[in-house]
Amino acid sequence: MIITLLIILNLIIYLKLKSFSKIINIYDKPDKKIKLHKGNIPLLGGVILFMNILIFIVYQLFFSENLLMLEKSLFNNRDIYILIFFIISFFLIGLYDDKFKINPSIRLILITISSIIILLVEKDLIITKFSLSFYPNKIFLNEFSFFFTIFCIIILINSLNFYDGINCQSGIFYLIVFSYLFVVSDKNFFYLFLISIIIFCLFLNLKRKLFFGDSGVYLISALIITSLIYEHNLNRNIIYADEIFILLLMPGLDLVRLTLQRLISFKNVFTGDRDHFHHLLIRKYNLLHSNIILFFFNIFPLLFLINGFNFYYVFASTLIVYFYLIIYLKKKN
Repeated sequence: MIITLLIILNLIIYLKLKSFSKIINIYDKPDKKIKLHKGNIPLLGGVILFMNILIFIVYQLFFSENLLMLEKSLFNNRDIYILIFFIISFFLIGLYDDKFKINPSIRLILITISSIIILLVEKDLIITKFSLSFYPNKIFLNEFSFFFTIFCIIILINSLNFYDGINCQSGIFYLIVFSYLFVVSDKNFFYLFLISIIIFCLFLNLKRKLFFGDSGVYLISALIITSLIYEHNLNRNIIYADEIFILLLMPGLDLVRLTLQRLISFKNVFTGDRDHFHHLLIRKYNLLHSNIILFFFNIFPLLFLINGFNFYYVFASTLIVYFYLIIYLKKKN
């Protein structure tokens, strides 16, 4: 029943996309400096994701005996309400930013406040300890647990926001993340559902019919954060934290590099530019080749790590290739 309902919903959205865009009335307009796309592109990715996810969760919560089809116990009843609040709060912050362009400092404060509220209510989302594949003992965070978790949430959201720059780039990365979660969780249906909706948005993004927008990035961030922590803390499907680190490495690398680069140049770290890795790639290669390079950069380190390669080797190799390409592309550009 729910699958049929969602198929009908997305078919209507696809057929009436222009009308739907006018109703939402949030567009990304080119500025000929940082945003070089042609025409006004609707920022609908987050809205479409939100509608699908909310309908799916509410239906499973109130009309299905098998909550969220989660026989693999990703979430329990209470966790689902936390997930709904997490999704709604982050989605609304992103949607408001898409529409009215919030000051980055205010946006950071809103994200922090929302994260604090969620962690105060849901203690299971707090990262209290973690294990590393190359270290024999567990690392206990003790009194730093709460602040470390807040830090991780903020870093992830900002890194995914930095990573959203060319068509299909973010969508492909989200597919990699949720495909990984689908496999490690022993094929949890919820991840398969997310993958299908992202593919739909990715198709529209490829046709330049929409962008994910901050609403999409923040919503997906909330889902990734919740899923990774639950899979690590509760379900024990992710044993080592270095798997998560490598999984999120590429967005993190660009965030760290650009932040340091702007600080060294005495620039505002929140000021946008076209020096991101994807911008350097797209100036040298076409969209397809750029996304293929990004795909391999994301998937290969993870595959090497989970197949037994040493973490230091995987991390160092990725770092060397990344900075070699940065230098090469800057010279060419």
